[in-house]
Amino acid sequence: MKKADFKPTYILIVLTSFLSTGCELGSKMNDLEVSTPFYGEFRSVPIHQIQPGGWLKKYLENQKNGLTGHLEHAGYPFDTAGWGKQVTDSSSWWPYEQTGYWIDGMLSTGYLLRDSFLLQKAKNRIYPVLENVGEDHFIGPEYLKKYKKKYRWVHAVYFRALMTEYLVTGNEELLQKIRQFHLSQPLGNYLEIRDQLNIENILWAFEQSGDSALYRLALGIYDSLNYGRPLQRPVTASSFLTMEPVYEHGVTYNEVAKLGAILYMNNGDQKYLTPSIAAFDKLDKYYMMVDGVNVSSEHLRTPPDALQTHETCDIADYTWSIGYLLMATGESKYADKIEKAIFNAAPGAVTSDFKALQYLSGPNQVVLDSTSNHNKFFKGNSAMMFGPNEFTECCPGNVNRIMPNYVSRLWMTDGNNGVVAAMFGPSLWSGDIKGVNVSIEEKTRYPFSDSVTFSFQTGRPVNFPFSFRIPEWCNEAEVRINGKPLKELRPQGKYVSIDRKFSDGDQVTVILPQKIKLSHWPEKGVAIERGPLVYSLKIEENRKPVPSRKSNTSSMGDFPTFHLEAQSEWNYALAVDEDRLEEQIEVEYQEWNNDPWNTDTTPIQLHVPARKVPGWKLLRQDTVFYAMNVPHQENGRTVWREKSDFRKNGKFSFTPPLPPDSALINSRHQPLEKVILVPYGSSKLRITIFPVVPQ
Repeated sequence: MKKADFKPTYILIVLTSFLSTGCELGSKMNDLEVSTPFYGEFRSVPIHQIQPGGWLKKYLENQKNGLTGHLEHAGYPFDTAGWGKQVTDSSSWWPYEQTGYWIDGMLSTGYLLRDSFLLQKAKNRIYPVLENVGEDHFIGPEYLKKYKKKYRWVHAVYFRALMTEYLVTGNEELLQKIRQFHLSQPLGNYLEIRDQLNIENILWAFEQSGDSALYRLALGIYDSLNYGRPLQRPVTASSFLTMEPVYEHGVTYNEVAKLGAILYMNNGDQKYLTPSIAAFDKLDKYYMMVDGVNVSSEHLRTPPDALQTHETCDIADYTWSIGYLLMATGESKYADKIEKAIFNAAPGAVTSDFKALQYLSGPNQVVLDSTSNHNKFFKGNSAMMFGPNEFTECCPGNVNRIMPNYVSRLWMTDGNNGVVAAMFGPSLWSGDIKGVNVSIEEKTRYPFSDSVTFSFQTGRPVNFPFSFRIPEWCNEAEVRINGKPLKELRPQGKYVSIDRKFSDGDQVTVILPQKIKLSHWPEKGVAIERGPLVYSLKIEENRKPVPSRKSNTSSMGDFPTFHLEAQSEWNYALAVDEDRLEEQIEVEYQEWNNDPWNTDTTPIQLHVPARKVPGWKLLRQDTVFYAMNVPHQENGRTVWREKSDFRKNGKFSFTPPLPPDSALINSRHQPLEKVILVPYGSSKLRITIFPVVPQ
């Protein structure tokens, strides 16, 4: 969307009362008028205005009963005080990043569920920290005061929880503590690749307080690292704009790429937005995987073939970051991308009870044990195995943010007293429009259903724009207002806005027919997609609990680490004609329940013609060569570079690449079968990118 003639809106944020059992608000609950200009199209709403329903509520309840509510059972650093009142026995920034992720996700989940257990547990890691802030305004442990690289990055993570807490409670102390902290820091403390990410919360504090010194600080950080003495890493504005492939840590790339879009929303200068857009276009061009998240093992790698994977952290950071592009531009394609990642990659990397996760996950994984990591990075180790904290600690912390972040952005405002159903999911939004209390309930089983109904409750009739999205994948959408078809154009891949007087009991129904399609991948691979869902071969699993390296619970306990081995055949090639998919593939709907990400209870599955591929089987090796990051000295500085000639001996089993043409020719002589495909997110062992039987 061109912004040359766009005039900024000035935002009035109204903190409505938050009613819940056992949840107390701060004393400052007055309306907070913010006079800073806003140049974006959409703006997120305070999280307590949203209530999840249906399967989304069940997912978050599983988080509460699983890792989000009990992550201390995953071991270090979650069994330490972290950001709590006591001092963690550490001299590293590392535990504060990971526990900061957890606190953020736990607090958001608590507010969405109106759950006093989660809220109290999270707040015990917020308010004691603030009580210990001294005259120098520093927040955090004493040893982090003397600046070192990444010593301010941990604040970028932790302050997200404080931001949420402020927007719900209106507790002015939270805002002032963040403001004073940053204004007491010299610019140089932010001029490293991760430390600059405080731009996000610095600009948030500027928006809330109107203190222009914060805006100048954020602009100074960004301009210094992009136009002054640019970082020697491919995450600067000029690097994003080249559209050439890069070698960079996936999480770092995603986190940095959003910063220009956030600045743009505060100053309207296109030079900041354009590099952010280009950065995510680059991910789409070179690195985007079938499940909706970029390759990152741990770095960006090409091509995005059947064996590539991503960190679970990338699911959180990619979806959070492009959410800012959605708000900056109002372009529905970013909502499409977020949904694809949330409905596929996110549940596909965790167990449905939210008690175990993978560090690295991918589209094709038919064995997951302590030696089955088939990536170049640490090949032959347990990085793909399920457990509460099996490999490194960032993902067990960050995984708690993914779904609450999604729910928190389901609903937005447009700056014109309008409400935007930015993305789809069963939920309720409540707020104030022109002095009228309005609630909009979204009733749907989406993405397992084509139908979404919005029901309006209003204190009295009130006129306002209501916007919702027609996804790019849907070319036959229907819209009905109180049962009557909307005859106006319903543009594919756009937001539709209905500006009318809404009365109590009004309904807007959106029908989004999902069509089956093939997507094409390297090595002649294909995947089956239907609407926002990607589908994977249903594989029967043998789960074998094993001792955990770090968990504080028994491997047989509530939070187990386990191997997964296939108990059914998986070596299939699809026998489909791309022009006859709707005819050849049967869609079967099963009994609905609110736990759709469980393979045994998934409400939808596809029956697809396929043939076995003789000779396509697990790779078994006695020796592997793997890569890892090692330190190097460059220009007097220590930098980490990947080195890939490390050798390891043992017994290794790996998911194989797609079979060669010769094997596929032989598959033509195998019996034709109907195999079952289930939503990617409900699978743990899976084949998602298939070979195709030659015609």
